[in-house]
Formats: sequence, C-alpha cells, structure tokens
Amino acid sequence: MGGIAHNSYHKSTSKTSMQLKKSILPSYTLFVIIALSISLSLISIGVYSFYLIKGLDTTGFLKHLFQVELSSAIKQFSIWILIGSAFLFYIIWRKAIEREQKLREENLKYKYQNLKSQVNPHFLFNSLNTLSEIVYEDAKIADKYIQKLSGIYRYILENEEIDLVTLNKEIEFVKQYFEIQKVRDNDKILLEIECHNADEFKVVPVSLQILVENALKHNSRSEKVPLKISIERNNDKIVVSNNILRKNILVSKSKTGLLNLKERVKLILDKDLIYEEDNNQFIVKLPIIKP
Repeated sequence: MGGIAHNSYHKSTSKTSMQLKKSILPSYTLFVIIALSISLSLISIGVYSFYLIKGLDTTGFLKHLFQVELSSAIKQFSIWILIGSAFLFYIIWRKAIEREQKLREENLKYKYQNLKSQVNPHFLFNSLNTLSEIVYEDAKIADKYIQKLSGIYRYILENEEIDLVTLNKEIEFVKQYFEIQKVRDNDKILLEIECHNADEFKVVPVSLQILVENALKHNSRSEKVPLKISIERNNDKIVVSNNILRKNILVSKSKTGLLNLKERVKLILDKDLIYEEDNNQFIVKLPIIKP
C-alpha cells in the first residue's frame, strides 16, 4: 500500500507538471498578443491625438507611425513584456508550489492512514493467538482475558482518528495491555514505569504498546530469567528498554512494527524514533511533545 501511495504521488506530480507546461505557452502567447496590442494602441492614439491637436494632415498618420514611432512602440512593448513576464511567471510559480504542497499533504495523509490501518490487524492476530493458547487451559482466565482485550480495543477504536494522546492516557493503556500478557506469562515478564508529569506531554497513540509488544515478540522469558521492560521519561523522549533474551527459534527480524511506528512518528511529529542495542539492552527512544 505504501508503494501504491508513493507511485500515486509521483504520477499526480508528473501530471501536474505536464498541466503547468501546457498552460504556460498559451498563457504567455496570449499575454504577448495583449501587450503588443496595448502598446500599439497607446502609441497610435498618442500620435493621432498629436496630429489632431497640431492640426496636421492625418493622411500621413500611418506612414509616420510605422517609420518614426515604431521604435518607441518596440521599446514600450519590451518594458511591458519584461514587467508582465516577471508577474506571469511569479503567478505560475506560486500555483506550482501550492499544487505541489497540496499533493504532498494529500500523500502524507494517505500514507499515515495506511500506516495506522496496519496496527489493528497485527495486534488482533497476536491477541487471538494468545487467546487460542489459554482458552482450553482455563475458561475463567480466558474470560478475564477477553474482558481486558475488549478494553484495549475500545482504546484503539476511540483513538483511531487521533494523531496524539496524553502520555498518562497511553501509559494506562499499556499497563492494561501488559496485564493481559501476564495472564499467560505471570512472573516471566516484568514492567517498570517511571514517567513524571505524564499529563503534560503527548505521544502517538498505541506507540508504547507497539514497543512493549516488540520486546515480547523477540525475546524469550522464564521465571528464572524474566524479561524486564522499562519505560521512563528522559526530557522530550520516552525511553523503552528491555534485556535481550533472544529466542532459540527463528523469529522474523523485519522490525515491521518499529519501522511502521518510526514512519508514523516522523509524519506526525517530524522527529525521529531511535532504537539501538547497548550492554545487552535493546533501547528505543520515542519522541513526545508538550502541547
């Protein structure tokens, strides 16, 4: 879908460029004709008026006009062309900029909607997988899991059309998400959150959930060696880190979720999502803003 949006954008840009090229020549030709007509008219009126005021014979008017006054007409015409051309090309340039900006904004909106639409199916797939594993083990646990899952989807649906949510709201959401993960993993996973003044900041919705989900997806855990996930605020960033406990089985390293989130953050905040490995820790730095 992203490729389609990208191609559509370039096709629209090329089409606009062609339209501008087609409109320039007729517009410029019309302008030259009008400018020439105005120049000749003004010179003709001026010379003819001079003949009338001075009481001269008007039969020699045309001969005098083309033999004597034509050079003046050409000079006046050239000035009109120079001024008018600058004005005309300024208008065309402004229209090109406005159209390009409009196309870019439309492309960004389309691209962002496309990125957001990828969040729900991915999360639903993982949630149903977890539910299928516990439903036959304990019906009460499965029922509790479904109730918590409905609360999570309520949050996702409520913020589907919203670009930013308050940080404290997102933190409460990720706590709820983590609780349904603990239904299966219990003490195998730990979550520590330390974000002061969270109500003063805003963040991309569902971003923390994606980062926590990413840690759970790519790491093993056990009660003896639990997976520890930490969320803390560092100035204008939320730092999400976890100890690296790579799974023995082959897991996709495409980082689709992270790349998706990185693009969303860039589109909304015009800032970069940074992720790195350091001292056996996987660290993600998520930008946040003050409204």
